[in-house]
Amino acid sequence: MNSIISTFDITKEALPDLLLRIEQGKVQIPDLQRSFCWSDELVIELLASISLGWPVGAIMLLEQGNASWSFRPRPVEGVTGKQSSVPTHLILDGQQRATTLFMALFSGSPVKIKDKRTPKTTDRWYYIDIAKALDPEVERSTAIIGFNKSRLKNNFGGEGKSIDCSTPEKEYELGLFPVSSVFHYAQWRKCYSQYWQFDAAKLEVIDRFEREIIKRFEHYQVPVIELKPELPKPAVCRVFEKTNTQGTELNFFDLATACFASDDFPCGKIGTSNPSASSNIASCRPCGKLISYPV
Repeated sequence: MNSIISTFDITKEALPDLLLRIEQGKVQIPDLQRSFCWSDELVIELLASISLGWPVGAIMLLEQGNASWSFRPRPVEGVTGKQSSVPTHLILDGQQRATTLFMALFSGSPVKIKDKRTPKTTDRWYYIDIAKALDPEVERSTAIIGFNKSRLKNNFGGEGKSIDCSTPEKEYELGLFPVSSVFHYAQWRKCYSQYWQFDAAKLEVIDRFEREIIKRFEHYQVPVIELKPELPKPAVCRVFEKTNTQGTELNFFDLATACFASDDFPCGKIGTSNPSASSNIASCRPCGKLISYPV
């Protein structure tokens, strides 16, 4: 008889704390998860929602510690350098949101987004137009702008105008705040104030920006559903399926990846070099149908 009374906990975690755990490698993703594949529009909408304090959905984590089975982990995209090789939790649902927020707010590198016209990815730096963000008549998503890797924006506003944020001084002049500095706002504010020679009107604006925008990022609480490690593999697969009905349908190799994702199998190598994978496909259908990946 199963002795588990509750199979999960519901809690919340401060956004900067969650992103720090991702950077440290304590929170990773199962190797079965697809690579990050969000578009520029989706990234902007997510950042806009956080800046308004709106809910963006829960993150589902699987606590590690089951001695009989485990998923092969890999770091969230954008994590570089040394990190824990053994995570405490894996993201089962919310990979794309967590990856977006880590890349944009915490990594110090541009966000790699999916190009809608080609299979390639492109780099984006994101900025908040301070004046527009503080205007209640302006939709927040229109106040967030994506720049290319060189921090240039061409054909802005449909007028053929170009914007250059390649130096901090140009950011200050244009009143554009880099979202990559959200958790380093004090340093940014210091340099901004010095650039404008502590102009009282400028300081009043950025103080309001801190209260109404920055504090929402700093204090944002991410809802977290945490599955307990005692759950058997078939139960975790069933939960994974049920929480990902809106994702992209899996193809043959996606499904094969899910089959071999446990037992330390290197899922990235699945393909033509593994012709025997098809014999295991049936074991990946806990409910007799294909599963989908999360956002």
